[in-house]
Amino acid sequence: MYIILQDHGAHPGKVKFRGSFGGPQTLITSVTIKCNNFGETDICKSCKNPPIGDYYEYKKIHLCRKCYKHHMETGEKYSKSFLQSFYKVRDCSNIHRHEGTNAKLMLKTEQDLKKQRFREAYMSLYF
Repeated sequence: MYIILQDHGAHPGKVKFRGSFGGPQTLITSVTIKCNNFGETDICKSCKNPPIGDYYEYKKIHLCRKCYKHHMETGEKYSKSFLQSFYKVRDCSNIHRHEGTNAKLMLKTEQDLKKQRFREAYMSLYF
């Protein structure tokens, strides 16, 4: 007797890893962590304010979430096809501090960072 279970789309998939055959597996995250020199923050090109939380970047152009959403809806300054090449970035300030140097003073342990990355990758499957 066989039991056939159907997946009705309740589970969107598995967390993705990148790796080579026999090599280490690396988690593919939904947000790239960006470490700026000397702890300087990026400035939104549209509103000229430092972004709060995650923001979008393409080459040297930075947009906060509010401006990115505005430009996606209106297509005022940037076309939608250009905005789709942007990717999500997060500042490194919640992981470590620079205090005006290139050195890093860790705020979280490596194990906590690994758990956070996996949790975010898993949650990104649903949102």
